[in-house]
Amino acid sequence: MDIKLKNIRYSKVTKAVAVFLIWLSAMSALFSLWFLLSNQEIIKADSYYETSAFVSEYSRLIHNVTELKVKFKDEEGLLVSGATPKAETSNEERIYTIRERLSNAVNFSYYIKNTQNGDTISNINAPNRVTLLKEQPTYIYIGKGEPDNIIYQNERKSRGYLMQYSYDLEKMLKGTPYEIHAAVIEPIKPGDVFYNDSMNFAKLKSIAPYITALAAASIILMLAAFSYLVYAAGRKETEEGIVLNKVDKIYTDTYTVLVLIAAVLSVALVNELSYGHDTIVMIIGVLMIFSLDIFIGLSYVLSMVRQIKNRQILRNTLVFKLYSTIRSFVVLAFNGKLFMPWLLLVLIGYTLVNGILFSAFGNLIYSSNDFAWLLSALLIAAFNVFAFYLAAKSLKNLSEIIEAAKEISNGNLDCSLNTKEMTAAFTGFAQSILGIQKGMKSAVEEAVKGERMKTELITNVSHDLKTPLTSIINYVDLLKKEELSNENAKEYVAVLEEKSARLKQLVEDLIEASKASSGNLAVNAEKVDLLQLIMQAYGEYEEKIEKTGLDVRVNASEKNVFVNADGRHLWRIAENLLSNALKYSMPNSRVYINIDKTDNYGVLTIKNMSAFPLEISPEQLTERFVRGDASRSTEGSGLGLSIAQGLTQLQGGRFKVDIDGDLFKVTVEIHLWKENL
Repeated sequence: MDIKLKNIRYSKVTKAVAVFLIWLSAMSALFSLWFLLSNQEIIKADSYYETSAFVSEYSRLIHNVTELKVKFKDEEGLLVSGATPKAETSNEERIYTIRERLSNAVNFSYYIKNTQNGDTISNINAPNRVTLLKEQPTYIYIGKGEPDNIIYQNERKSRGYLMQYSYDLEKMLKGTPYEIHAAVIEPIKPGDVFYNDSMNFAKLKSIAPYITALAAASIILMLAAFSYLVYAAGRKETEEGIVLNKVDKIYTDTYTVLVLIAAVLSVALVNELSYGHDTIVMIIGVLMIFSLDIFIGLSYVLSMVRQIKNRQILRNTLVFKLYSTIRSFVVLAFNGKLFMPWLLLVLIGYTLVNGILFSAFGNLIYSSNDFAWLLSALLIAAFNVFAFYLAAKSLKNLSEIIEAAKEISNGNLDCSLNTKEMTAAFTGFAQSILGIQKGMKSAVEEAVKGERMKTELITNVSHDLKTPLTSIINYVDLLKKEELSNENAKEYVAVLEEKSARLKQLVEDLIEASKASSGNLAVNAEKVDLLQLIMQAYGEYEEKIEKTGLDVRVNASEKNVFVNADGRHLWRIAENLLSNALKYSMPNSRVYINIDKTDNYGVLTIKNMSAFPLEISPEQLTERFVRGDASRSTEGSGLGLSIAQGLTQLQGGRFKVDIDGDLFKVTVEIHLWKENL
C-alpha cells in the first residue's frame, strides 16, 4: 500500500496535474483580481450614487442646465422663437449640444427660479416640485452666487457632486437672481445613462462576492498545488534521493539572468499589445504571455528547489566555478609548491633561458669541433647546476620557515630563525614570521603581566579590607547592644551597620569576581533542574519582589530542563540576575523569566525594562564596576553581571547581554545533561 501511495505521490501524471492546476488557478486568479481591481470603486460603494460615473454625469447635467438656462438664456430664446434661423453666434452649437443631452436625460430633474420676478423653469410637471426634489437622495440646491455660500448640498448622499464644476457655477450665477434645485428622481426609469449605469452597478455588485470567492479559492488551490510540487521536486517513484533534471545543469546565476530577461521581454510585449491592437487580440496575447511566464517561472523555482535539496545551489553557479578555479590557483601558488605567484615568472624565465641556450648552442653540440661541443655543453650544464643549487637552497629555507611556524603555533615563542643565510626569495617571508613571533610574545607577556597585577591587586586589597571591615562590623554590633539615649546616635549606628554590610558584600563580590574570571573556582558538575532552581530563587526573592511592586512572570516551554552544571554556581548566577532586575527595573513594570532549551543547551532568559537610560554597550555592562545607573543612585556594585558571566563561562556555558532602547535582556546557556556524561 505504501509503495502504491509513493508511486502516485511522485508520479509524472500527478505532477503534471499539479502543474495544470497551477496554470488554471493562476489564470482564474488573474481574471478575478483584474475584475476586482477594475471595479473596486463599485465594490466599495454603498450605492450607485457614490460612484464616479454617477457623480460625473450628474454634475455635468447640473452644469449644462445652469449654462443653458442662465448663461445662454437670451440666446436660447432667440433660437426657440426662430428669430435667427441661421445662427450667427459662436454659442449656437453649444446650445444644441446641451439641449440634446438634457433631452436624453430621462431621470434628471431640475427647478430654476428667478427670485426677483418669480419666473420658474423646470422639466417637472408634478405639483410641489421643490418638495419632490428635496425628497431625493441626490438633491442639490445652488444659491444666488454669493462668494461663500454658492453651493448647498443635501448631507445624505450628495456631498461632493459639484466639486469639479463649482468654479464655473460660481461665475455663471454670480450677480444673478437665480437659484437652482436639482435631483435624480427615484425610482430610476429606463431610457438614459443613469438607468444603464445603475443596472450595471447592481449586476457587478451582485457578482462581486462570487468573484472574490473565486479569487480566494484559486489562490488557495494554486498554493496547495505549488506546495505539493515543491515537496515532490527531485523525487521519483522508482529512485531514492534527489534526482536532478537536465535543466538543473544550467548554472543557477545564469538561469536567474535568463529568467529575468524573459520577464523584461514579457513586460515589453504586454506594453506593446496595449497600444494599437484590438481588445480581443490584446487579451489573447496577454493570456499567452502570462501562461508562458507561469511555466518558465515554475520550472525555474522547482529547479532551485531541487538544487537546494541536493545542497548544490551555490556550488552550481558560474561565479562559484570561477572562484574555485582562482582559489585552486592561489592555493597552488601559496601551499609550498610554487609558494609565491612571482615564482611562476622565475620558472618561465628558467624555461626561456634554457630554450635560448639550446637554440644558440644546439648546433655546436652536434658539430665536429670538439672545443665548440665542450663549450656548449659546459655552458648549458653550468646554468642548470646553478639553477638547481638556488632551488635546493630555497627549499631548505622554506622547510626551516615551516618548522619555525609549527613551533610558534604550538606555543614555543622562543624558537630561532636565522634570516641572514636565506635566499632573497624567502627573506621577507621569514621576517614576517619573526614579526608575528615577536608580536605574539609581546602580547602574551603584556596580558600575563596585566592579569597577574590585576589579580594580585584585587586579592591583596580585598584581604587587606576584610580585617578592618570585620572590626568595624563587630564594633557596630557592640554599639547596637549599648543603651543609647540619643536618637541621632541610634540612626548613626544604623547607617554604619547598613554601609558596613554593603561594603562587606562588595569585598566578597570582588573576590568572587576575580576567582570567576581567572578560573580559580572548582566546578562540580551535576544534574540540575533549571526550572526548579529558578523557582527556588524566585521564592527566596518573593518578599523583595512584592516590595518593589514588580510583576515577575516565569515561563517555561518544558517542565524538566536538566543541565550539566555546578548547582552552587548556577544558583549564584540566578541570584545575581534576579537581584540585578530588582535593582534596575522600572517601578511597576514586568520582568519576564523564560526557561527553554535548544539541541545542546538549557536557556535562561531574563528581560526587564530599565528605570535608567541604557546609553552603554552590552559589552561594557559585563565589565567590573560598570552599572546601567549612570548616576549611581542605586545600591548595586557593578559586579553582578561580571560574576554571572564568569561563572557561566567557567561551566562551559554562554552568556549574552542585549539592549534594545530601555529593554534589558540577559541570556544564559548551559549545556544540557546527558545520561552518558
